[in-house]
Amino acid sequence: MKRNKRTFATMSAVLILVLGRPYLAEATKKGLLPEASFYLSPHPVPGSMLSDITYRVISIYGPGIEDQVTQTPATATLTFLPSDSPETIRMTVDARADGMAAFKGIGGEYRNRVTQTCYNGQCKANMDASSPFYNPTFWGSPQDALTAGQTWAVTLTAPWELGPPATQTITVLSVDERNGIVVLKRQGEGVGPYAGASNSVAIKKDGKSYTVAVKRGKAHWVGQAVFQHAVVVSDELLCITSVELSSPDVGVIQAQERQYMSLLQHPETIPVQ
Repeated sequence: MKRNKRTFATMSAVLILVLGRPYLAEATKKGLLPEASFYLSPHPVPGSMLSDITYRVISIYGPGIEDQVTQTPATATLTFLPSDSPETIRMTVDARADGMAAFKGIGGEYRNRVTQTCYNGQCKANMDASSPFYNPTFWGSPQDALTAGQTWAVTLTAPWELGPPATQTITVLSVDERNGIVVLKRQGEGVGPYAGASNSVAIKKDGKSYTVAVKRGKAHWVGQAVFQHAVVVSDELLCITSVELSSPDVGVIQAQERQYMSLLQHPETIPVQ
C-alpha cells in the first residue's frame, strides 16, 4: 500500500504517543519521525482565541551621555475566523499598545504562511521580529524531521524590526514529539539600520539636550523561541548595534544601541478597555 509523507508523519506521532520515547531511536532509523510541518505549520481552529503579551525596548548609551530609552509594551487577543485557504489565517484583533493606542474587533489576515500581514485590505511583508505564529521569513522552511543540534541558514534580504539584512543561523535546541514542541535558536550579524530606524536621535549630555545624527554599524543578535504546532509559546531576541552619534555641538560619540523584545502567550482573553 502506498503511503504519502503525511501518513508517515501521522503514524509517527501516534506510535510515539503510544509506545513512548524508547521508540524514538528505532523510528528515526525507519524514517518515521514527524516532518518539520508537524511542528511549524499553524492550523488555528475557527472560533478559538490566542492572547499574547509583547514588549520591546530600544536604548542608546555611551560615554558621557545619559541612556536614551524607548519602551513599547502591548497586548493582543486574536479570534480566528474560517478561511478558504490553509495558507491564510483570518482573525479579528483586540489590542492595546499602552500609552499609544487601543482598538477592538479589527479584521486582519496572515497570508502566505504568515509571511504577509493584511489589515483593511492593505498587505505588507511581515518583518516583525516575532508574531503569534512561526514565520518562515525569519526561521526558514525545513522539510525533513527536526532533531536537536540541527542547523540551517536563513537570508534576510531587507531591514526588519530589530536589525539589518543578513544571514542568520537557526539551531534546533530541543524537540518534544509527544507535545509537538520545538525550541529554536536564531543568531545573526549584519551592518546597517533596522526597519523604520531614524537617522537622528535626541540625547542628553551634561544636563543639556541635543539632536544628533546616527550612523549604525555592525549589529549582532541572538534569541530563542518555543513553538507548539507553530504557535509561539514564547520568543525573545536581543540585538546590539554599534552606533556613531555626531553633531557640531557634541562632536563624535561611539555608542551602542541595544534592542530587545519578548512575546509570551497568555492563557486568557486580554481586555483592551
